[in-house]
Amino acid sequence: MPTLLGLGDTDLARRLIAGAAVRVDFLETGGPRAATAAGSGARLFVHNAVWNWSLAHPRALDEPGVLSATREILDRTAAPWLSVHLGFASTRVAADGPMMVPRSPVLPREAAQAAIARNARALAAALPVPLLFENLDYWPSGAYEYISEPGFITDVLEAAGTGFLLDLAHARVAAARLSLPIDEYLARLPLGRVRAVHVSGPRMRDGVLLDEHEPLSAEDDRLLRTVLDAAQPAAVTFEYHGTDPDAVRRELPRLRSLLEG
Repeated sequence: MPTLLGLGDTDLARRLIAGAAVRVDFLETGGPRAATAAGSGARLFVHNAVWNWSLAHPRALDEPGVLSATREILDRTAAPWLSVHLGFASTRVAADGPMMVPRSPVLPREAAQAAIARNARALAAALPVPLLFENLDYWPSGAYEYISEPGFITDVLEAAGTGFLLDLAHARVAAARLSLPIDEYLARLPLGRVRAVHVSGPRMRDGVLLDEHEPLSAEDDRLLRTVLDAAQPAAVTFEYHGTDPDAVRRELPRLRSLLEG
């Protein structure tokens, strides 16, 4: 089957879809935005039904409203799967600008891995659709310790038995922080589990590669081709957080050609 191409849910994405200015197969929504996404008229996928939540918490699924909100969003959107962040290195996290910060001590690696895998199996069993885990980038806040290492990602996915949403920008940022060549980083990941892919352009800021959700570079195109050669994702999402509609109009046809090529 052909790989579907979609956009991450932003105000710009909704305007372009509503005005038929772009052709996409789906809109990927999540969190508070999911409540109004049905009005976009697009097919909907769901990424992170709830925010400020870590699967490393020993009772993550018992936190108030988590399962009920997740099931409600899945029912409203008729999404084919639910994708969530792999989890963080602490049991409680909160958003601080573009990154998460810990609101509890950083866990030992083995404890976090066991808790995330256990909660993932329980969450998957409670859902009407498959569960996918997304790899995260790295920020020096404490919440990201070890979770962006390819070995940790692989161990959790295999222990949990879930599919993989590969975010290529996150992978580039994490590889840079770990001083690993990006091709080596990707080779250490379980690409056979990839069900979906996120693409966007990271950027260098003050000597540090950051996940900026910009248009793609030639390197981003190359990495996507590498993944398409190694896996058969059902969907690719272009995550653009800018405000230039022409950037989206340019990128989507290029991505469509890459997927069909």
